Amino acid sequence: MRKDTEFYDYIANITEKTLFDGMIMVTIILNALFMALETDYDLKYKLFGFFAIADEFFMAIYTMEFLMKVYVNPGVYWKNGYNVFDAIILVISFVPMFADGGDSSAMGTMRIVRAFRSLRVLKTVSFIRGLQALVVALFKTMKSVVYVLGLMFLLMFIFAIIGYYYFGDPNTGDPENWGDLGCALFTLFSLVTVDGWTDLQQNLDDLGMNSSRIFTIVFILIGYFIFFNMFIGVVIMEIQHATKRFENEVQSEREASLTQKKHAIIQRQKNEIRNLIQSQTGNFTKLVQQFNKSLRHTDYTVMEDLCTSMSFIDIYLTTLDHQDTTVNKLQQLYSEAVLILSDLLEEDLIEMEQKALRERKIKMRA
Repeated sequence: MRKDTEFYDYIANITEKTLFDGMIMVTIILNALFMALETDYDLKYKLFGFFAIADEFFMAIYTMEFLMKVYVNPGVYWKNGYNVFDAIILVISFVPMFADGGDSSAMGTMRIVRAFRSLRVLKTVSFIRGLQALVVALFKTMKSVVYVLGLMFLLMFIFAIIGYYYFGDPNTGDPENWGDLGCALFTLFSLVTVDGWTDLQQNLDDLGMNSSRIFTIVFILIGYFIFFNMFIGVVIMEIQHATKRFENEVQSEREASLTQKKHAIIQRQKNEIRNLIQSQTGNFTKLVQQFNKSLRHTDYTVMEDLCTSMSFIDIYLTTLDHQDTTVNKLQQLYSEAVLILSDLLEEDLIEMEQKALRERKIKMRA
């Protein structure tokens, strides 16, 4: 049980806000901008003091973030790999401030350590979940990538041995590119990346080794078009899987958040109704009026029992169209029926008049 509950709640509330993460992101962006400006020697010389103060300011913000998060929940903080990475970057950033750069060797070391300040930009990974998904995907591809690289190395080793014996002769060959195993492997690396392979092949052609074209073409087909593209395909597939997993996680979190809000709204409304019923002394109309006052415009509408799906709306609108068509047909039938009945009525009236006329004539004759 913490004794500083109020202070703890205050710090926890700050670290959980989106504004806090946004402030750290803005700090990282400004820090990256200042490091880019600091690479200009003239600008760095003129504004040396300003850059030093700005670096200390950025370090103060990073340190404040670290201390606040560790204070709120140290166990969760150190279990997160991204937080551990941020802490390592923070420690590396503190080294130049306390190290003594007196001799030249120490100055060279400090320059290297200062160069590692650029790692601060990687703190953005801790705040952007999409980047975290990509990082996880890259780490998961390591196993498959190692297998592909292993097969590629075996292929390069075999072709390096062949190339050494065919093209590495000091007198008739190209010893600069094929004179030993190391040179042969480096040459094959240039071939597998298709970088300057025409110059390498031209050297062999100038030595009269026209058969080397078959060697070069076969290696490029196997090494570049198969293994190199296989390497790229493995990475792309894993990134696609990671992106899909990330989208599913985001969707699940949204559904869980909406469900939680829905239950909270329903529970609050139930409690308000229960309280109104318990405290109500008037009639039901006043009870409803008081409940309406408790409703908020910002409340979520719980549509669990409402027919609001797109399929239902489509079927409902189609049904209404059929209903309108049926009503129109019935109206036409009613009109036709009225016309027929009126015609029948006129015929009956005519027959009755004729019958009455005949009866009068008979009476007159009698």
